[in-house]
Amino acid sequence: MKRLRNLNDLLNVSKEIIKKIKTSDKICIVHHDDSDGCCSAALFSILIHDLIGDYPMLFPVSGIEKINKGLFNRIKTINPDHVFVFDMTVDPERLDIFRGFVLDHHIFFNVKSREDMPYLNPRIYEKNDERVPPTSYIVFKLLKDLIPSEKVAWIAGIGITEDHRVDLCKNVFEETKKESPGLLKVKRIEQRSVEKSLFGELGDMVRSGRMIKGIEGAKTAVWALIECKDRPDKLINGLTQHSLALRRFYEKLTYETQNILRDVERNGRFFKKQKVIIYEQKRMKIRGLTSFISDKIRQKYPAWIAYVINKEYGKRKTKISIRLEQARRDENLVSIIESIKKKMPNLKGGGHKSAIGVILDLNDAIDFEEEFLNSIK
Repeated sequence: MKRLRNLNDLLNVSKEIIKKIKTSDKICIVHHDDSDGCCSAALFSILIHDLIGDYPMLFPVSGIEKINKGLFNRIKTINPDHVFVFDMTVDPERLDIFRGFVLDHHIFFNVKSREDMPYLNPRIYEKNDERVPPTSYIVFKLLKDLIPSEKVAWIAGIGITEDHRVDLCKNVFEETKKESPGLLKVKRIEQRSVEKSLFGELGDMVRSGRMIKGIEGAKTAVWALIECKDRPDKLINGLTQHSLALRRFYEKLTYETQNILRDVERNGRFFKKQKVIIYEQKRMKIRGLTSFISDKIRQKYPAWIAYVINKEYGKRKTKISIRLEQARRDENLVSIIESIKKKMPNLKGGGHKSAIGVILDLNDAIDFEEEFLNSIK
């Protein structure tokens, strides 16, 4: 495969592989279980169904550690003709028995493509973090290039909003206004206003699947998007089988979120000099809560950096999720974390300029906090 120079190159490589799919082929999708991953899986499933009349098998995963032998064995039992991976930094060499492609947008190191399983990531050609689109945007472009009649910009909009890339992908929201009049009621298309609109609620609905019911909940979210592709109002109001289940997940999550934000006011540590809010989450039977809480704190306190600690992430491990509002803060969280890694080499994690997650030993949590606060000017 030639080195990618731009988005058109990436789309062309993807389309060449998709065009090899036959009507009788069995397709599997492995995708991250967050909103960007679920929206990508839904859009690609719609594309495959339009091409061959059948839907792919879905394999949502919560993190790269779940890309393991157990997952490969489950996929092998299906004996798929193609496997496509979305929103995950997976080395194609680990998928040596499968063919398809890996479509990602995260920061990566030492990932090699295979001819029959290329690794596709806009960061290969784009070095400016703010110019890197989410995976759902790229899959939407693929779908519209191959099936122009599909009116599903609103699904891509959910993933884009959750990945903080509204300002980069305004064309999707302009198309949403044309395809689904009344769905997006904002004067200006920008991250904060779209996030406060119905798209913020839709994003939380999609996320609630994995948070309340794990892998099966993520599948429910994808199927709800597929069922409602022509009628987003059905998703909002829970008027299909899967959207009704998702609506109930969302209502439970909303109730718990309100309680958590009240607890942040009471028990959060507000560092006024750096404008950082540090909050240690309570133990709850909700998955992916750390990143969700940090997003909600960021939305409520846009001038502050949200720093949420989960001390029960694993065996003597701590997970920390950090978010900031790009329109209000100049810090680059990736640069800060990479700088701290030089002093704390056992630190793992990364993300985007405005959203990162790190995992470290429980004993290192206090040292990391001090290093982070000292990094904020």
